[in-house]
Amino acid sequence: MSHLTTYELVAIFDPNLESEQVESDLRKIRDLIAGHKGMFRRWERWGKRRLADEIRPRQYGQYVLAVYDLETSETHELDRLLHLTPSLLRHLVTVVDPARVPEVDEESVRTLGIVKEVPAEPEAGAVAAEPAVEVEDLAVDVAEAVDDTTDEQNA
Repeated sequence: MSHLTTYELVAIFDPNLESEQVESDLRKIRDLIAGHKGMFRRWERWGKRRLADEIRPRQYGQYVLAVYDLETSETHELDRLLHLTPSLLRHLVTVVDPARVPEVDEESVRTLGIVKEVPAEPEAGAVAAEPAVEVEDLAVDVAEAVDDTTDEQNA
């Protein structure tokens, strides 16, 4: 009797890779899972994003999310493939509750997530269109708060 478990894979690829190389690596992952009677629920491309910490002297990475069902006994082969993929900076596979995963997204499964690109974070040094709080207003608010605290302490 086979028991499929739902997994979520977050893969971070080298940001300097050509899209064809990322596609090739994603196809290998897809083929391995499909070859072990797994089923994909969705792929999402999150694009190039800044890493929290540098990995192999890289500050950015290309993020991809995949949600799939696979037999628990078959996860070791996938983990081996992921560890042997040189273009992959890091990956994380977690078990997820199937009820919390949205319905199967056929389009993203067919295209390996190309249609699901999420806008990348703004580049470092990019200026936001409107700051949430003006600096002058903040300085006045802080000065008033200090005055109020001083008045309370003197009373």
